[in-house]
Amino acid sequence: MDVQVTGVLLAAGAGTRLGGPKALLRTSDGAPLLALQVDRLRAAGCDRVIVVLGCAADRARHLVPPGAEAVVADDWRSGMGASLRAGLDAADAPGLTAVLVSLVDLAELPTEVCARLLEHARPDVLARVQWDGAPGHPVLIGAAHVPAARAAATGDTGARDLLEHAAASGTLTLVDGGDPHRGADVDTPEDCAAAGLRLPPDPPGTPAALAAALARTGYLASDDLATAAWLAGELGRPLLCEGVPGVGKTSLAAALAEVYGGPLFRLQCHEGITAAHALYDWDFAGQILHLRSLEAEARTTGTVLASDSVEDALHSRRFLLTRPVLRALEASTADTPAVLLIDELDRTDDEFEAVLLEVLSEWTVSVPELGRTESTIGTSRPPIVVLTSNRTREIHDALRRRCLYHWFEQPSRALEGRILAARAPEASADLRAAVVAAAARLRELPLVRPPGTAETLDWLRALDRLGVVELTEPTVRATLSTVLKDAADVRGFDPAAVLGDDTALGDGAVLTEGADREPGS
Repeated sequence: MDVQVTGVLLAAGAGTRLGGPKALLRTSDGAPLLALQVDRLRAAGCDRVIVVLGCAADRARHLVPPGAEAVVADDWRSGMGASLRAGLDAADAPGLTAVLVSLVDLAELPTEVCARLLEHARPDVLARVQWDGAPGHPVLIGAAHVPAARAAATGDTGARDLLEHAAASGTLTLVDGGDPHRGADVDTPEDCAAAGLRLPPDPPGTPAALAAALARTGYLASDDLATAAWLAGELGRPLLCEGVPGVGKTSLAAALAEVYGGPLFRLQCHEGITAAHALYDWDFAGQILHLRSLEAEARTTGTVLASDSVEDALHSRRFLLTRPVLRALEASTADTPAVLLIDELDRTDDEFEAVLLEVLSEWTVSVPELGRTESTIGTSRPPIVVLTSNRTREIHDALRRRCLYHWFEQPSRALEGRILAARAPEASADLRAAVVAAAARLRELPLVRPPGTAETLDWLRALDRLGVVELTEPTVRATLSTVLKDAADVRGFDPAAVLGDDTALGDGAVLTEGADREPGS
């Protein structure tokens, strides 16, 4: 008998106790739990997978992976029964053997448990997993029982009455799931944390909201920078950040990823970088091993390899090695955009800029080797892209005009004091003030590489770790390695040049206890 099993993943609930819809849950590395659950059902042996959405359906729909089907239970508020009815209606089709019903918040559900349940797939079967003797999900409903299961699905009980009747009559098949923790659902924030899951934050609705959210991560953004970064996300435009090293260009991308809750992908540029480093490449070693395996199988069976089928097999997604730009496109979703950092773009050449311009204009990557059906990979929601440049060469006009733009100045002494207070609150106010003043004097010297705020922060942390409470010539000389990074600058350096009584932070401001507090506190 040809067995056709459809998986139904229930993901319609509002997650009231959790604090948000469970369909939007993500793992600690940003992967949608919904997509992982679909993959588990497929790996277990489901021929089709239907995802039932309800609350936040517009946001969750984008998380349903290609090949799976999304349906919306319009009356999801009435309970699980509505979701189950919508899923069973969508699954009912000629040739159906059984329906496997699972829940999106079974975060630790082993694929092998689903596979053992599917071993019992027959049209007349009713089966479920039991966890340490307690009945639970997933549930397997034979095609012959689908009408009864649909009729029993009312309120928040789902098909409970049908299954309890089968258990009482001895017709319910039970499959042992093992460790009960693997069958536990995620209902509360504590469950969520224990499972390594999180709900994505609500995206900031205004530039001011973004500035406040960045400040909570420890990144202090000016109004114009917050506006440029917010518009980059809203308009789907890359943000080109230029300025001297160490002034916060790179750390902006990390802070944005934390604020929006999406994964961060970084492409570190270098001389000679090509599209294969940025977009994709092929696993040549894996392709060769697979080809040898096909040849050996053909010799054993006496068959002839068809060149077209071999070509398709060798150039399938299995052997595609995605690089940061393509990974960011695939990972970015409507509810949680990925953040793509393309760092030190000025170290590349015009040819590589042209590759980037094409991708950042169309938000697609063409992979012709995959064939006509899959050759273009894109995204419905562009990632937030941060391009950085230290201006060692000019970025081409075509790419520059595609981007929004922000120039990073060295921060004022007042702003640098606030940054250090936010990023190194363990250091004393007096030491912070002395370091800010000394760093400002360093920048007034004819140095090859004046220190940026990143070096100032390292200097402060080093002094604090060493137990230094006051800057002196010996302590400056001993910690010079954290702030000066060029031999020409170190030779003949006189620590007295950066010491003095002036701790003013510019514009008449002085670092006081009030200024020590992290913004918003």
